[in-house]
Amino acid sequence: MNKKEFEPDDPIEMIGMEIPNQSEEQLRDMALCFAEEFVREGWKEEQLMKLFRNPLYHGPHLVWNQKGDDFVRSVILEALRMWRPYDRTNENNPAKEEHHGPSL
Repeated sequence: MNKKEFEPDDPIEMIGMEIPNQSEEQLRDMALCFAEEFVREGWKEEQLMKLFRNPLYHGPHLVWNQKGDDFVRSVILEALRMWRPYDRTNENNPAKEEHHGPSL
């Protein structure tokens, strides 16, 4: 198997960069993107809040650092409403109700 040697100017190398002076809307969209990704993996609200507060997650932490808990929580709740319109574990879950055929 051939292995390519690393080259300092390799065009395939993944590079992340921070865009300075983002607008409020851009920051919100970025936060929503992060939240949606982890909501779809099954993360809960408090797990997501911990992720945004953790400086090891640079992008989410940037949002939390600039906007705070209330903003981040509102974005997380928006992602939860989009991807989990109801809690599948909740007793009042409409999907758990028995279906007795069509209503006449």
